[in-house]
Amino acid sequence: MFDFTGISRAYMERVFEAEIRAEEHLEAGQRKLLGSLLHAGARTEFGIDKGFANLRSYEEFAEKVPQTDYFMLRPYVMEMIGGKRDVLWPGRTRNFAQSSGTSDGKSKYIPLTQRSLKKGHYAGAAFSVASYLHYHRDSHIFGGKNFILGGSFANELQLPAGVKVGDLSATLINNINPVANLFRIPSKQIALMERWEDKLPALVEASIGADVRSLSGVPSWFLTVLREVLNRTGASSVHDVWPNLEVFFHGGIAFGPYRRQYEAITDNSRMRYWE
Repeated sequence: MFDFTGISRAYMERVFEAEIRAEEHLEAGQRKLLGSLLHAGARTEFGIDKGFANLRSYEEFAEKVPQTDYFMLRPYVMEMIGGKRDVLWPGRTRNFAQSSGTSDGKSKYIPLTQRSLKKGHYAGAAFSVASYLHYHRDSHIFGGKNFILGGSFANELQLPAGVKVGDLSATLINNINPVANLFRIPSKQIALMERWEDKLPALVEASIGADVRSLSGVPSWFLTVLREVLNRTGASSVHDVWPNLEVFFHGGIAFGPYRRQYEAITDNSRMRYWE
């Protein structure tokens, strides 16, 4: 496989520098962002109710828009899932991230607009990789594959056509820029499988022959996958399977409780962890 490290590093360095410049003017940037969000939401059901069109500053927003918990927002979100337009955001929202459950026994459903995916989740992921490359100049993660572990769209709702509800990671994988597929495994079909008992062996089969340079996912679930890779191959370290593996991009839960378990199955002189 062609090593895209040089090309990718130049692009990622620009991403890193742009983010650092933005942080130098953090308050001004946040006020500008709030203004654009209020403008975008002014004609929505929620925006009309809260008077977004008349708010001119953060101070006015903080004074006139009360803090709201999810319990109060749930009716709005369920309307959006049902296909209603212009509720919390302009137009129709078609993607929703599902939580594992709350104190009232009901899952939360978080609207994922195309703007939030592009400006939030994907931009954040890009900066994470960019910052890693900035501080580790010897990296060659783009010379091979990123092993991304995601969830699925399994849910118990009756959904209208075109609406998807599931794990946040499933939505991110499903909407990812096709260019990213040059650098990632497994295939989207395997990544979005619902039944874990079918998905786990498929993940192992798809990964053991690949040149994996980085891992991305939740520490608890990925630990299960890595242990199954070792069982399948008979190796004692994942670096025996993937000699070019250099970093685990992790999130979702705290990594601390899992660090020793990862150190037991990796070559610690070659492994890095990036939250």
